[in-house]
Amino acid sequence: MRVCFLVDESWSDGGAWGWPVIRESVLRAYAAATPRHRRHARISLGTLLLWDLGGGKRIKISDAVESILGERWAVWSTFSVPELTEKAGSTRIAGIAIDSLTPADARAMHVRLREADWYLGAVEIIPSVPSHMVIFLNSMPTRFRIFGDSLYVFHRKWETEVEDNRDHGEFKELKASGIFTDVQWEDSGVRETIFDPFRDVEDFRRLGELDELIMGQFSSALGETLIRCADADPNLMERLHGALKAFENHESSEGLAHVSLSCRRFTEKLADCLYPPRDEKVNGRKVGKAEYRNRLWAYIAENVTSDTTRQLLMANIEDLGNRIDRLDNLSNKGLHSEVSTSDVNRLLLSLLVVAHDLLTLSPPGGTFRYDPYGKRIRQIVEGDLLRSNREEEQD
Repeated sequence: MRVCFLVDESWSDGGAWGWPVIRESVLRAYAAATPRHRRHARISLGTLLLWDLGGGKRIKISDAVESILGERWAVWSTFSVPELTEKAGSTRIAGIAIDSLTPADARAMHVRLREADWYLGAVEIIPSVPSHMVIFLNSMPTRFRIFGDSLYVFHRKWETEVEDNRDHGEFKELKASGIFTDVQWEDSGVRETIFDPFRDVEDFRRLGELDELIMGQFSSALGETLIRCADADPNLMERLHGALKAFENHESSEGLAHVSLSCRRFTEKLADCLYPPRDEKVNGRKVGKAEYRNRLWAYIAENVTSDTTRQLLMANIEDLGNRIDRLDNLSNKGLHSEVSTSDVNRLLLSLLVVAHDLLTLSPPGGTFRYDPYGKRIRQIVEGDLLRSNREEEQD
């Protein structure tokens, strides 16, 4: 999601202009709230020109705010309409917009910023809302890119051929802040200029629609995967959670290496659920406890009639297994530094794709599997028997 953090543009730091303090604080909040491996965002800055919503006509602030936060829009915000209306009527509001945030990241940033005198609150930017196009796109140029531990300051190289008018003072302040290990210039070309043909209402609307389509499609697929995991064996959920949590919280390359182990454990359990081990060979391959990949292939062979689909699914399993094996080998050899975040991220994506494909080959509603619940059932039954025996002895 893209979120705009609203600030009091007229705030001063002991008599000095306060914008550098505000800018640095928001960047620090982003770096603190977002794990390094997920840091890739563009940041826009600017004054919120609410009166532009009137199209040249005078417009009431309450109407402007209503058009941004109105009930007909599903906008995440830390404001109510009356609260933002009050602030807009008494404060010169500027915005710092950051894209590619998760809802958890946005909330974490809000919590870190809310005690600051200059901080007003946060609003989600939704491209399909017409007023968001006017307020958050037209009046807020993109100024920075954050990628990992690096900050890129946008400039237009073609404009510096005659005179270097870049803000070197700001550049030095950002380097001196120590927030990022590297600060460098990036040429933004003609993006967001009159020469940019991809910056009108239709493009902004299409961007919002694309975001909704992607989120809807993949959220639905992931939701279906989780439902099928819970149906097949709740232990699958635990192992998937372990893999994703290990990746989210890793702080070193050695921590990354543990993710592959969690992925292997998930895949082995998935094979146990779909195609339990057998002593005899199937299609010339062993399908014992250790041959989990062969068992998944056997499951596909028995449940897919199309040769093309069968070959594609088998290739996906082969790719997943090779990724796990490669990371396991690096880990076993102590070569943790060669395990990259991008490799592990692709492994997790491959894991989710394979899990979804296999778990949805057959319709839900089959025979209930009591195996995962066996231990709990025995504990309750044995506990009831013990209590019953004690009561009989007391009688």
